[in-house]
Amino acid sequence: MKKNDLLDGKNTLSFIVNNGPKKMPKKLQENSIWAKYDINQDGTVSDEELERATQMLELDLREEKQDSQRRIAWVAMSSMVLYSLLPLLPFVPEARLSTLSSLSDMLFLSQASIIGLYFGATAYMSRKP
Repeated sequence: MKKNDLLDGKNTLSFIVNNGPKKMPKKLQENSIWAKYDINQDGTVSDEELERATQMLELDLREEKQDSQRRIAWVAMSSMVLYSLLPLLPFVPEARLSTLSSLSDMLFLSQASIIGLYFGATAYMSRKP
């Protein structure tokens, strides 16, 4: 195809479609930040390799989230046990016991709701496909 043929506008679209830019696979530079996603070590990161890396990252983040939620539930349960043992300690004066009992209602309610939400979310997520 000649340059004049392109300028007349008749064959321009067919030239672009048929002879447009060729997609060349991109090669990685040495010590590239993307090299860790090149699973088969061929120097090219394919879409499948990026998708697999994305799935692995999502799994890691989901696992970290579950671990954090588990730790939060354990801390809530431990604080409830410690707070219930606090009035039994000998160095707590009797005058403070009424204050501790009034605070315990709200503490136990909030901590029990955290624990309940954790167990409910865990049960819901285990049923989810």
